[in-house]
Amino acid sequence: MLGIPTHLAPRVNAWSTVRAFHAAAVGSLAAAAVTLLLYHLADPGVRVGGAVLALLPMLAMIAVHAQFSTWRSAVAFLIVGGICSWWFAVSVQREVPVEWVGSYLLSLAIIPLVLVGGAGAVAGRVALWSVAGFLIGRAATFIGIVQEGGTPRLLVLAWVTLGFVVALVLFTSRSTGRSERVQPELLRSAREEHVSAYRAGVEAEAAAILHDTVLNHLGAIALAPDGPMDEHLARTVEADVAMLTGKEWLAPDAQPVRPEPGAAVRAFEAMVDEHRALGLDVTVTGDPGALTRLDQRAMTAVLRAVGQCLANVRKHAGTDAAEVSVFDDGRACTVMVVDDGRGFDEASTSPDRMGLRGSVRERIGRVGGDVQVWSSPGSGTSVMMSVPYGSLTAAVSATPDDEQGAGR
Repeated sequence: MLGIPTHLAPRVNAWSTVRAFHAAAVGSLAAAAVTLLLYHLADPGVRVGGAVLALLPMLAMIAVHAQFSTWRSAVAFLIVGGICSWWFAVSVQREVPVEWVGSYLLSLAIIPLVLVGGAGAVAGRVALWSVAGFLIGRAATFIGIVQEGGTPRLLVLAWVTLGFVVALVLFTSRSTGRSERVQPELLRSAREEHVSAYRAGVEAEAAAILHDTVLNHLGAIALAPDGPMDEHLARTVEADVAMLTGKEWLAPDAQPVRPEPGAAVRAFEAMVDEHRALGLDVTVTGDPGALTRLDQRAMTAVLRAVGQCLANVRKHAGTDAAEVSVFDDGRACTVMVVDDGRGFDEASTSPDRMGLRGSVRERIGRVGGDVQVWSSPGSGTSVMMSVPYGSLTAAVSATPDDEQGAGR
């Protein structure tokens, strides 16, 4: 019973079994009433009203016991059921001369007592209550038959039902015992899988951030002319070092939150200005306000991915111009980064290159988005990133551990 706490599994199994027994008990009484009515139709001289009336209090007590399911309601059910079984046996003995029909009817009256189930807390107690119910019902019907001058009957169906109930209880008890031994291992494996997913997500995001900051800055420093470091580059390096040494990116909020109004546009403009300061002519088209519809983590992922695309243009495209277009189609925020540089063949890119794979594709994928790249040598490059609105919220509600593991 994976998903149910181990210490509760026996009680849940027993409770479910008893509920099924109660339904079967009602079915047994209904079968007895239908049999009596059919017998009356076949022989109108037989009066079955008293026998049918004897079943009604027992039916009412089943409802009471199903409602409360305590040992007191079980005892009350057995007392009322015993009296009703005696009353039923007297009526059947008087009005039903056919022995096998009488035996069948008496068995149907005893079966609800066998299916009483007690309070249903422990499987072994369910079996004991069933045995007690059988003994009470059998004694009551025996007294009723003897009182009317009849011969005691075997009541095979009642015996079979008792054997079935005891066997079923023993089987479910053993099955629960096995699940108690297996479940901790399964839960431990599931927990370890979630921890592994969390660790993998954090490592992937850490590698992407390291690539976007340290490696890009080292490349910028290497390409810079001799002399003091550019003030803008120095401030950028200082800000990124502060971000890397902090822990905010490592412990995202439990639930996605919307950024402050205007924060997304300001962050987008700051990111674009940073690349312009490094010598890239960036043209912005479309509606950057579409970014405000993304939650904080999705917006951060998109901005970092766009920044990496612009960094790739500066370092690899052989051009000093790029266009960033932002679109809102009502369902998703789509950002395209286009350049007319030398282009490349993505299939031939070395697998250890993190720029496009780790900092763009995987990063956008972790917030439920999709990335498409169109490029070939000599024809420039277009990267389209699309993130559906609310995709991260759905991912959190479906798999919270996976969302945390993404480290967004």
